[in-house]
Amino acid sequence: MIQIILVGIGAGLAAALLFVSPVGGTSLALPLFTITGVPIAIAGLGWTPIAGVISVVAGSTVVFSVISPLAAGLFLLLFAAPTAWLAYLAGLWRQGADGQEWFPLGRLLVHAAIAVAVGLAIVGFLIGYNPEQMAAEMTDALSEWLAARPNLESVPTRTEIEPFVRLNVSVLPYTLAALVLVVLVVNLWLAGWITRTSGRLARPRERLWTASLPAVAATTFVVASIASLIPFPLGEVAALASGAFGGAFLLLGLAVLHSLTIGINGRTALLTLNYVALVFLGFTVVLIVALGLAETFLHLRARRFGKAPPP
Repeated sequence: MIQIILVGIGAGLAAALLFVSPVGGTSLALPLFTITGVPIAIAGLGWTPIAGVISVVAGSTVVFSVISPLAAGLFLLLFAAPTAWLAYLAGLWRQGADGQEWFPLGRLLVHAAIAVAVGLAIVGFLIGYNPEQMAAEMTDALSEWLAARPNLESVPTRTEIEPFVRLNVSVLPYTLAALVLVVLVVNLWLAGWITRTSGRLARPRERLWTASLPAVAATTFVVASIASLIPFPLGEVAALASGAFGGAFLLLGLAVLHSLTIGINGRTALLTLNYVALVFLGFTVVLIVALGLAETFLHLRARRFGKAPPP
């Protein structure tokens, strides 16, 4: 028990240090910040969920003391609590007819999407998020910044800048929720890889591209997307849910793409081109999400491989 406590405290301190890394302003600040949840997930996966809970409390306490209560709330809601919860679910299993049945990867994704949507909604309430106010402040800041650039031949006016800013603010709930969801899942995957390498992960290795989402996830995504058209604040909350579940279907779409291209000549080049397009051409995200939705109802992988996926 002492080891579990010490591991939990150490993981919480490590997570807190990663969370505050942007304060240093180094080039590694952002990459370090995005893996804030990894130590907590390692504690939860490798040293029982109790260690994960201890790491959440320890990390939140450090951030509260060093920075501010608001920062501690961000740490708790966006990284610590969701990661510890997912690590706990990942360790759940039951005895089935063919042996141990572990908590399905698809249901893990659903819980991750719910945690992200709820966490961001609470964060928005805590910081007093207001899209109109944010758009006005960002427009003013961008106008001042452009006006201070002596190398620009013609500086766009505030009227010209405002539509661009408003567009970005309007899609922020969707993109932010999807991004946080992906970061959360990558953190859990990386922690699982580390704990498996050290021999402390009980869950067997799985082929991630075989994960699937239940039909209720697709329904939630569609309903939330439609509800996001409602005026603020309900529309913004729905947009967070739409973005989070959209991020889950993005990951599912990528899994389907990886599976359907097995055995195809030039598979590596095709997948590389896909990821390059995702980074530089944002509209391809819609196509991958659509592929994930299609898989939920059409079962594209099962149609190609049958019930047994290839090795």
